[in-house]
Amino acid sequence: MINQSKIALSTLSILSFIGLNMATSSYAFAEENWSERIKLNGDFRYRYEFIGKEGKDDRHRNRIRLRLGIQAKVNENVDVAAVLATGGEDPVSTNQTIDSQSTTKDIRLDQGYFAWKAVDGLKVKGGKFKNPFYTPIKSELLWDVDLRPEGLALQYSKNNLFFNGGFFYVEERSQADDSFLFGSQIGYSATFNGTKMTLGTGYFGYTEVKGLSLNDFDYLEAEGDSFGNTLDAEGKFVNDYKEWELFGDITFKIKSLPVSLFFDYVFNTDAEENDTGYLVGFKLNKAKKPGSWDFRYNYREIEADAVFGTFSDSDFIAGGTDGKGHELNFGYQIAKGWKLAASYFINEVGLNDGKDYDRVQVDLKFKF
Repeated sequence: MINQSKIALSTLSILSFIGLNMATSSYAFAEENWSERIKLNGDFRYRYEFIGKEGKDDRHRNRIRLRLGIQAKVNENVDVAAVLATGGEDPVSTNQTIDSQSTTKDIRLDQGYFAWKAVDGLKVKGGKFKNPFYTPIKSELLWDVDLRPEGLALQYSKNNLFFNGGFFYVEERSQADDSFLFGSQIGYSATFNGTKMTLGTGYFGYTEVKGLSLNDFDYLEAEGDSFGNTLDAEGKFVNDYKEWELFGDITFKIKSLPVSLFFDYVFNTDAEENDTGYLVGFKLNKAKKPGSWDFRYNYREIEADAVFGTFSDSDFIAGGTDGKGHELNFGYQIAKGWKLAASYFINEVGLNDGKDYDRVQVDLKFKF
């Protein structure tokens, strides 16, 4: 069990160290016009979605996502940022379905953090922010792309080596030990004769999961779902999650066409069975300039206790673990900041005697 006083003391020590070092930074920015130190950005997405699951009626729906961000420079080494987004309490989605007699939609805090460039190549973040861990070609075997972990993170990159680490709250409890995620990655990334290669490994350890029930996690209690993870007859988690990851990708050109190959593999060392997941895929071209396109494909299989299911891809097999299948994505850049995209999931929910699951998404995306 984690000693909360040690965690608290470590956190205070880290924050004190960061604060003292920030105080020594240059304050030249304070004299600049505030408009020169603040950046605004955002994006809007309109989505049509079809969902077909064996044994259930087909579903058609339209969804929207709006995100608005502001970033301010405190000084030459420190940024503070906030992002507001549509969505509810779901930690891996900011979509809002268009329904219910045009009722108003929720806007919530998607991100709120500081970022400190401590030394050359080293960045420290604190708060709620984008996932700091590397994912090969933005694949989603361990994490949904919309996950915004909460805690402290450290990112270092120099001389082709990189390291990502941090600790994050999973559940804070007033009268019991908290659940944490401690994560780290180390990798190597380099370019040789126009070919870029990245290879790395990671470890992600969750505390205070095994032996607890859904009622011990506010979000899981509200959903009444373990998102594929195994529960015993009393409704308690059978395993903790100590996940070892191996990942890599390589990008090269065939004539003028960029081609990427990638893989991700994960193994939960705490589980005695249903402990493995993997993903392999490729990507062609890059939709960046108006008139350009890209195509991506991946196949994955993920056993029930390979990863903590709450944070996994919310689109694949409808979210969670224990499934397999294909994902295809196509994108076309209509104009600057304006993209049309489509995704098709051909999945099976349940690795043994699974049910067919199909999902089609057509997106119109705007960045500003």
